[in-house]
Amino acid sequence: MKTITEAKKEQNIKVKSLNIVDLVDRLNSPNVKNLLKKCYQCARCSGVCQLSKVQKFTPSRIIQKILEGFESEVLKSGILWDCLMCNSCLQNCPEDINFADIVRIAKNIMIQQHHHDADNYTSHKGIYLSISQLMSTPEITPKRNLDWIPKDCKISDKGEILYHVGCLPFFKFEFDDLDSIAISTIKMLSMIEKNPVVVLKDEYCCGHDLYWGHGNTKAFVDLALKNKNNFKRAGISTILTTCAEGYRTFKVDYPKIIEGFNEKYRVKHIIEYIHEKWKEGIIVFQSDDNEKENGSFTFHDPCRLSRFLPKDDKIMEMARDIFNELKKIGFKFREMAHNKKDALCCGIGSWSGCNERSKALRYKRLLEAKEVASKMITTCPKCIMHFRCLQKDYEEIASVKVLDFTEFIIKLVILKEV
Repeated sequence: MKTITEAKKEQNIKVKSLNIVDLVDRLNSPNVKNLLKKCYQCARCSGVCQLSKVQKFTPSRIIQKILEGFESEVLKSGILWDCLMCNSCLQNCPEDINFADIVRIAKNIMIQQHHHDADNYTSHKGIYLSISQLMSTPEITPKRNLDWIPKDCKISDKGEILYHVGCLPFFKFEFDDLDSIAISTIKMLSMIEKNPVVVLKDEYCCGHDLYWGHGNTKAFVDLALKNKNNFKRAGISTILTTCAEGYRTFKVDYPKIIEGFNEKYRVKHIIEYIHEKWKEGIIVFQSDDNEKENGSFTFHDPCRLSRFLPKDDKIMEMARDIFNELKKIGFKFREMAHNKKDALCCGIGSWSGCNERSKALRYKRLLEAKEVASKMITTCPKCIMHFRCLQKDYEEIASVKVLDFTEFIIKLVILKEV
């Protein structure tokens, strides 16, 4: 029986010579045992665990149990489903133990071997993960509605830059007012780029939620390979995303299973794109009296940007560069008490259970935002949806306007006059 502490020797083999089974094994069988053995029970992970603020959850104790031979008991208990996988523990671990990755592997084992019903541990009864899994099957080709694209914005099915819209269209089943994220993005791209960007009608999910939410590596690999074929057909060289989770997935996870991915494609988040065009002198930021009069703004760093990227990634600093530039023209940018890698989690990454505990975390975060600003900007659709949803239940946090980065910045970006 496979366990999460099984060690498998790394093979020096090129990805292109691996079949899907090999790819799944590669992602599901890291040398976790040796990684766990590094733990000397300093308990920093338990001390910084965001979930532990609202329920009893001690990662260090869970690791200790596994190393003492009680792994099966840990898996059967289902306690690991509670983990937010926010990576706060990794940021503070002196041995770089990736607890979130251990939980990802454990989820797959709990489903396959201990027969846990994953939908019972996933918010919205797993409907959105079911949609992603459906897209991963070979015979399924989605036909997305592109009517949301403004008539004055031209798109193409071939070109250099692809805008990966992500799962925004599917979220409309339960959440309103999300179209403006994609609309704002395509408007800015149409203004800045000389050639139409690529938006695919048969776009597939990136697979992030299946990979982290259910540990479903097989479906994740299937989606990655289907996306690879789409990218090749479209002839693109740049993948642009507005979603923090999509950015992490293309930037970090796809290169693990697709040979030469980083060489073939440059992955950019919309923050990185806007920052780059500004530094190149292509765009500038203009003042907006209405925005300035409506008070100050702050920024909520999503987990996938603040704690799931390589340590040398500068996207959080890029966001602050832009915000500090806006301060020069009269805007009021203020940081929350917890920001960047120390930012509080919304509690819903990868469709973790939307329950009273995760709501408590969101409530705390919105109170923190209210202390410093009237608007909270972020760049994760799940954060936005669930912050806005919670505001309907609590009047004391309803005044904070929650916006996506694209919704906020579109009014302020103009082409630089030559």
